Amino acid sequence: MSFPVLVVLLVVLAPISEPIRAETIKQSVSQSADVPIETLSAKNWHSKNSNESTSSIVDNLQEISRFEETNTLNLRQLPNSYKDLIVDRLQDQLRQLFIGLPLDIAFSTLNYICSTIVDLGVVRSKLIPDVSRLRFLLRTEFECRNVSIPLAQAKDLWTTPGFYQDRPTVLFITGWRTSINDSNSGPVVKAYACRNDTNVLVLDAADFVDTLYTWSALNTEVIGASLAKALLQLNRTYVTNQLHLVGHSLGAQIAGSAGRNYRQMSGGLALRRITGLDPANPCFYDGNDLEGLRSGDARFVDIIHSNPGMLGSPKRAGDADFFVQGRIPFKAGCEGLTSISCSHQRAVDYWTETVYPTNANDFLGRQCDRYSELLLGHYCRDTRTVMGYAAKSTELGLFYVGANGAEPYGQNANPQTFTHSNTACGACS
Repeated sequence: MSFPVLVVLLVVLAPISEPIRAETIKQSVSQSADVPIETLSAKNWHSKNSNESTSSIVDNLQEISRFEETNTLNLRQLPNSYKDLIVDRLQDQLRQLFIGLPLDIAFSTLNYICSTIVDLGVVRSKLIPDVSRLRFLLRTEFECRNVSIPLAQAKDLWTTPGFYQDRPTVLFITGWRTSINDSNSGPVVKAYACRNDTNVLVLDAADFVDTLYTWSALNTEVIGASLAKALLQLNRTYVTNQLHLVGHSLGAQIAGSAGRNYRQMSGGLALRRITGLDPANPCFYDGNDLEGLRSGDARFVDIIHSNPGMLGSPKRAGDADFFVQGRIPFKAGCEGLTSISCSHQRAVDYWTETVYPTNANDFLGRQCDRYSELLLGHYCRDTRTVMGYAAKSTELGLFYVGANGAEPYGQNANPQTFTHSNTACGACS
């Protein structure tokens, strides 16, 4: 297994609780009438020895599943001391996870561990976003400068020089361990600058998505709600018809949360479109607390999947889900130690390519009737459905999309008119 994979597996859930003696837990559980001690014996969770094989990871997770399936146990109703023991046990197993497990099983198990811990309600982000520190960055060609606008003062955006009220606006939200100054937002902004017809905002939430992954994941809901409150300060007709949220990884999950919260806070108004670029997988969809981006968060939700089942979600969740090269998690052109992170980033690369006006139809999808057909795409219908910037809100479903290993990534690109990412364009190039 490559070094980046080990880093991901080790960083996602770092130790946060100290071991609790089984006798203490046994006493706590026996005092709870709702949890029979015969059913939840502490011996099922207490580590027998430090050399336990990784095969026990799956066994213990299956045991948790059996507890849930009986409907006699609500994880949140457990005594706190017992929940702490479970968390300690799960995190101890996480430390063993990378030894001898295939990648697909490792990430699936990782996701289950993370979701279970979230369901327990024990893990809480140690860095709660302060809305006064969250801000938009308006990328403007007005004097070729960038303007920082606190979310709490979002209404100022409307009168900021360089913001055009007669143009649509895209808000790009970066992912985990990225920021405006060190992220994939630069190429995206450059592509929009070549269009010269869209206001471009980037959400600066780096302080809250550059921490331990679980804390960052838990913060997506808080950040999304803060973003929704900021959008309420703007003209609601403009927001619901002219604003497009685009998020990568955890940024996609923030976008989904913003859409849900905006609908609730505005009395039922829905954003026009949210695009998820390989929405983050661990901790989402399987957990009760973190819903993840999905259909209904905007009037049109399209998702580009590029690293399904690993860093990106394998779930069909949007109105239109585009699986590039199907369910295979590694993308063409991504090799070696960075193959996972490269494949996760590819969703942004594909999207950026389609933003350039001459590249809008570079990626054409084949519609699939079943999830199983995504593996190779051979049985999917060649509907030539456009993926990316020019995707149509009327073309919904599940799609297989081919891709090249280097620019142009889109297999339908026209060599004579293709715009490369290194092309100089825009007033501030």
